Amino acid sequence: MANTIKSKTTKTVAPKKTTEIKKTVEAKATPVLKVAKYVDKNVMISPRKLRLLVNNIKKLSPKEALLRLKFTNTKGARFMIRALQTIISDAKNNFGLDTDALKFDTIKVDEGLKIKRMDKSHGSRFARGLIMKRHSRLTIHVKGVQK
Repeated sequence: MANTIKSKTTKTVAPKKTTEIKKTVEAKATPVLKVAKYVDKNVMISPRKLRLLVNNIKKLSPKEALLRLKFTNTKGARFMIRALQTIISDAKNNFGLDTDALKFDTIKVDEGLKIKRMDKSHGSRFARGLIMKRHSRLTIHVKGVQK
């Protein structure tokens, strides 16, 4: 047998020129919308009277609504002023929201508790002498952007 020598051929490969362009992706910070909630389950005013005010201030911002309610001379306005002051300060202190950019998400007035009592002087004329003291359930959701 004849000795065969295998020749090794080596190919020199030139390194590939790669031009890597590093793209800097800047993630734009999208503003985070947060919702602050206020619920009062026992407002001592009938829902019908409170809805008259709520329908007027729904379209406004909470700060504008607060200013407008301060010049409204009704019992419902006094309840709403207290509720709006609470929700604005809550949104500012607990959620860190910008108070100037707040908007109403929902304002809802539902029927709450009813206190019923009999009044014999009315007799059978007014709902069998039954007097109903209606209460409201007030729910306010405010959304805004964090500072």
